[in-house]
Amino acid sequence: MKKLVSVLIGLMLMLNIAYSQNSWTFVSYLPAPSPSINSISAPSANVIWAAASVAGGAARIYRSVNGGLTWVLKNTGLPATMNGYGISALDSMTCWIGNDIMTIYKTTDGGASWVSQLNVVGSFTDGIKMFDANTGWVYADPTNVTGQPYQLRYTTNGGTTWTQNATAPVSSTEYGVINAWDWTDNNHIWFGSANTTANATFAKVYRSSTGFSGTFTATSVTGTGGSTGCYYQAVAFTDNLNGMVGSSGGNIKKTVDGGVTYTAVANPPGLTTFAVMNMSKDPSGKIRVAIDSSGGAVMWTTTNFGTTWVREQLPLQGSSSTISHMQFLTANLGFASLGSPSGAIGGLLKYGPVTGVTNNGTEIPNNYALEQNYPNPFNPSTVIKFSLPKSGFVTIKVYNSMGKEVETLISESMSAGNHMLSFDASALSSGLYFYKIITSGFTDTKKMLFVK
Repeated sequence: MKKLVSVLIGLMLMLNIAYSQNSWTFVSYLPAPSPSINSISAPSANVIWAAASVAGGAARIYRSVNGGLTWVLKNTGLPATMNGYGISALDSMTCWIGNDIMTIYKTTDGGASWVSQLNVVGSFTDGIKMFDANTGWVYADPTNVTGQPYQLRYTTNGGTTWTQNATAPVSSTEYGVINAWDWTDNNHIWFGSANTTANATFAKVYRSSTGFSGTFTATSVTGTGGSTGCYYQAVAFTDNLNGMVGSSGGNIKKTVDGGVTYTAVANPPGLTTFAVMNMSKDPSGKIRVAIDSSGGAVMWTTTNFGTTWVREQLPLQGSSSTISHMQFLTANLGFASLGSPSGAIGGLLKYGPVTGVTNNGTEIPNNYALEQNYPNPFNPSTVIKFSLPKSGFVTIKVYNSMGKEVETLISESMSAGNHMLSFDASALSSGLYFYKIITSGFTDTKKMLFVK
């Protein structure tokens, strides 16, 4: 009996080791014309929404329910010409999207239809964050570069009304920057700005400790400007006092007083001329800095606000492109989007275990089947195999031990064949779960055990 227990413990340790080695991998490009991704929202390991844009605008909003392996265009009800900027999703069905003319749209049916909630002529959506079905924020440009307030709006009813901050800061030769904001709770928010004066030597970073309806105060952060000005376009805070910002001119600064003052930190090794494109913190407190250097992306991380740096290797698809946005669900699971204003090909990178669906061979099975996941128990990902003797619409969902739906892994038409799905449960709690397949003429349910 003792020997058996030792073997089981050994197997679990091996599983933990096997899944603890995380790295950046390429997941997929968006479907043709593969538009540049401006913003992503990943409410779970498998559900990802992407706001994209192409030359002239084409209402390119995409959704994936299998971790980014495949994407479906979800633009019904959106204007024929619309570039998507700023996006926030609660799950596979409910999502808010902004655009380059500051119109906010909402869907509650997975993108099958969209409803316009707000339009502010002359503005530009820089970011949306919904905390739940009712409460959220929108950060957007002033309606004029000079003399108008930033559009800082909040909702408490799911976007039925978006209330403008009555004391929003007024711009002075500046505007907001897409995804250049962060928050630690409902009260503490920071956002960067673009000083449009040629060769400007600073840009403002705004902060509030009284929420999105409260007072915002600016700090003028020194930086290196170019012909279009100085942009502080990357912001990440690990708590209410400590954070970092990065600029288009290669300036990386830190703060230890909540953004009242900023001091320069040493650049990552080997970097001289570069632009900081995006920053993201994970729940462990690590800050990732996506940098554009010599026309390609590089990724550096720090756990001590720039005192030391560690480089994370990117796959070829990432290092030859620009990282436009990042989001981390856990310390071991995150996503990064590819794209830039110049029209780069839009795609997705993943940090952590690969998630996706593949067709396992060309043989057509005789019967429907849902196999037992492997490994089981698992941590944090497992493989689910299923067989379809004919093409049809397939749904695979995951439920907790109380019968509550927690993930939709598949919800789309699929071809006949033997398929394999990798399910990542990093964002879930340990416990017993059920996975269920529903397709024409066949339904089956099996158990699986997630052990962190």
